[in-house]
Amino acid sequence: MDHITVITPPDALYNRSKSILVISPNQSLKQQLQSFLISYPDPLNLYLYEPQIIGDNMEWAIKISKIADCVILDLDNTTEMIRAFSSYLISFSNVFYLTNDNFTPYNIISANRIYDLSWLPNFFKHEDKNEQS
Repeated sequence: MDHITVITPPDALYNRSKSILVISPNQSLKQQLQSFLISYPDPLNLYLYEPQIIGDNMEWAIKISKIADCVILDLDNTTEMIRAFSSYLISFSNVFYLTNDNFTPYNIISANRIYDLSWLPNFFKHEDKNEQS
């Protein structure tokens, strides 16, 4: 996995690689992500934001959410600060969220609710460099 670059706050990397921002992943999500990364053949920027460990930095999370190809937000595993901004974050079309909360109507803001990462390989489908458009 030497083609994966892990980036944490306050850093950012501006290159042409695909990028994923993962916010507050639980252990199961981390394992699923690792399985995906092992098989992903192209360079990838993995932005990892775990406010429970490093403290809240919402400005960074929002900035990276705007440049990442895909954002995965685990609402049930995050801090109060992230939950306060969650409706704003999930309004972005590139944000996919996980939650067991069936009371809060996040689906009104976004239909991008996910239950696992089984869809991720298709989202980042490897493009054959020899194919012509």
